[in-house]
Amino acid sequence: MEQKPVRSPGGRLALWALYLFCFYSLWAVLRYVWVMSGVEPAPGSGMAGAVGDRMLNALLGLLVLGTIGSVLGVIVWITRPRVY
Repeated sequence: MEQKPVRSPGGRLALWALYLFCFYSLWAVLRYVWVMSGVEPAPGSGMAGAVGDRMLNALLGLLVLGTIGSVLGVIVWITRPRVY
């Protein structure tokens, strides 16, 4: 009977850190959308500029979250259980 590979304690910690970060990222993006949907542009400013600024901020935030998530994903991949 083959033995099922078991993840090391460090690998489990890395996996849970990735799960928690994914939930945090989802919460942060939804919160950003919820808060920004209620913000009105300043009088006299163009609507296109306000929307462009919001989109740029959202994309930069997603870039940061995606980079951190990628690093955590690589750590989880490196610490995966191996079958020899």
